Amino acid sequence: MKKRGELAPMARSIPAWLPALLLAAGFVWVGLNQVRLQVFGRTKILEAAKDAHRLFASEDLLARRGDIYSSDGRILARSTNSQRMGIDPEAVPTSPALWTSVARITGLSAAELMDFVSRRGRANDWDVVLSSQQAVQLNRVRAKYGADGLWVKPAGAREYSLGSYSAPLLGYVDDNEKGMAGLEKAQNGVLSGRSGHMTGIMDKSGSFLPWMTVGRDSRMATNGSNVVLTIDSDLQIAAMKSLDAQCQKHKASHGTAIVIEPKTGDILALASWPTYDPVRVAKAQQKMSQGQTVSPQFNPATGMRFEPGSTFKTFTVALGLDTGTISEATTTICTGAKKFFNRTMHCASGHVHGIVNPADCIEKSCNVAASTWAAEIGFKRFSQMIIDLGLLDLQNVGLSPETPGYLNFNDFNKTIQTANLGFGQSLNASPLGLASAFTAFANDGRRMFPRLIKSVDGEPWKIRPGKQIFKPAIARRVLEMMQQVIQGDAGTGTALRVPGYTLAGKTGTAQKLGSSRGRNYVSSFIGYVPAIDPKAVVLVMIDEPKAGGHYGGVVAGPAFKDLARFILKKDRIPPDAPEAIVAVH
Repeated sequence: MKKRGELAPMARSIPAWLPALLLAAGFVWVGLNQVRLQVFGRTKILEAAKDAHRLFASEDLLARRGDIYSSDGRILARSTNSQRMGIDPEAVPTSPALWTSVARITGLSAAELMDFVSRRGRANDWDVVLSSQQAVQLNRVRAKYGADGLWVKPAGAREYSLGSYSAPLLGYVDDNEKGMAGLEKAQNGVLSGRSGHMTGIMDKSGSFLPWMTVGRDSRMATNGSNVVLTIDSDLQIAAMKSLDAQCQKHKASHGTAIVIEPKTGDILALASWPTYDPVRVAKAQQKMSQGQTVSPQFNPATGMRFEPGSTFKTFTVALGLDTGTISEATTTICTGAKKFFNRTMHCASGHVHGIVNPADCIEKSCNVAASTWAAEIGFKRFSQMIIDLGLLDLQNVGLSPETPGYLNFNDFNKTIQTANLGFGQSLNASPLGLASAFTAFANDGRRMFPRLIKSVDGEPWKIRPGKQIFKPAIARRVLEMMQQVIQGDAGTGTALRVPGYTLAGKTGTAQKLGSSRGRNYVSSFIGYVPAIDPKAVVLVMIDEPKAGGHYGGVVAGPAFKDLARFILKKDRIPPDAPEAIVAVH
């Protein structure tokens, strides 16, 4: 007889670990069953959900376009998080509950929405801008009602903090946020990122179940990269304002103002005129079609080629000194004109400069002296300098469009061609290419390559080492000669003086080939701020001024002077007592 509390024989024979083993086996079976359903049976589940048209969704995941920043941390371009709703009547239910929910989220009329759907017309975007929260709510409603024909996409709103002051530089995007001009176009692949796509089952909150997505068709979006430019936002605004004033005053066709840091090649400002509102591009395009302005896709700073004009005499003098063709004591006699074979070179307005040395040539801007010495240097050495300066190359700063310079190497009379090159004709270069070439005089003879993009997603774009063009002593001496253009009594830029400071520069006036009655000129000024240890190289070029003169010192010079004052004040550069400076020739 079994005593109380004593186990039956069969119970005593069951091991103590067996219940635990059975429990563990149950858990394993449940887990394997889930693996079977989620892995091996996953396709069937997805197909069943798709056939049932419930909680199955296919969604494009659009990448967020990257931001553009100035070097001083200002956001120049940023995409908003606003979204836009669209409906395909053929792919949505007519359920009143669905459209009541949509109306509650969007603020639209439920009756209007249902009327649109019942007509079964063409798919259409609705004129309603949604916040990110509204977009999430709408996606949940779409998943709940299986409304595949209800979609949400970015509204294509791109904000530009400087507006028209940066439009020619940054460009603009279309409604799908594709870059159409400027930096936005040239760097579209960097800024746009990579859109994704997700197909699978959503939960009730409108989120995809990670294990219930179709892997072959699904990938997450990769947002675009953020780009930091070398541009100083305050200087960019100042450059645009100064350029606009001069272009308007002289009724010009185009204009550009460029500021470069000579030691690095960093572009601190890149202004172009005319400009436009980057969020209302259609207005600019309409004006273009009516012949009132240029295309908003065009930037003369990088997309046009100009003859440098008299600014190039500085390179003629530098090359002559560097090669030993001339010395500082070399002189020539200017009678106002000189004949080279069957071509006569004239000084501007018939000026007769008399005995001219290299310093006089720069200060008084003598065409006869420059053409004489260029012919003596010869085409081979002169053209090699042009190549070394990078004037015939694309500048490769990441803008669209960019145009290389041009020099005819097949001209049959090299003497006449080289004489023309001496005072900046027979050569075409982009303003940016010319501005970067002039960094050589502020950098001990080394021309720096221009740099516009400072970093991408924090990864710096390296400063290229540049190329030595002239001996350091020659570059410094020519820069001293350029001081006399502004500071000297006979200089062509004496009106550009800034009290308390020494500036250096060179005026330029080039008559365009095929100009009618001598009216089509390019007026330019290149300057250094300050002249001693320059912090900035400033180039202003104004195309086809039609009122108030055409000489570089008169048309382009005032914009340089405005920018010089701005830079001196902004960088807190102390005065250097220019009254103590004596003539250098």
